[in-house]
Amino acid sequence: MDQESYDKGRDALKAEDYKAAEKNFREAFNSIEEHHELYNKLASYLGLSQVLLSDRNGLLLCRDAASSETNDGDVFLYLACAEWHTENRERAIDAVSRGCKIDGDHELLQRAGLLLDSRRGSVVPFLPRRHMLNRVLGFLVRRTPTRLSVHHLLY
Repeated sequence: MDQESYDKGRDALKAEDYKAAEKNFREAFNSIEEHHELYNKLASYLGLSQVLLSDRNGLLLCRDAASSETNDGDVFLYLACAEWHTENRERAIDAVSRGCKIDGDHELLQRAGLLLDSRRGSVVPFLPRRHMLNRVLGFLVRRTPTRLSVHHLLY
């Protein structure tokens, strides 16, 4: 495996330089065979960096990597980030829960689960969440939340 490209890709992703991350992860990914132990992890890194560059094919790459992963929770974290970035909250939460089943001690997965699945309670708790009074009052008292980004989930 091209360790230098892998390390540069991780550094670029952390620095939010997604073009450089995609380039370096592609080089590292192309340097290994399909049966390499880090194949799924590199595929998910590459897929996430593609998604962050608005390439929807990266989401398919992340999903494919997660479908055959049995050990590494990072793959599911990257899938959750890709799903979140494409505004698919339900699939992002599902990816986190699947990752937690595989790697229950993964701190970033647990943290992502808390961040993604945090909904405020109903304003009027004895009424259903979808009740018109709860919706109107919730709209009136709601503050603009901080936009949760992929960077917040990863670091």
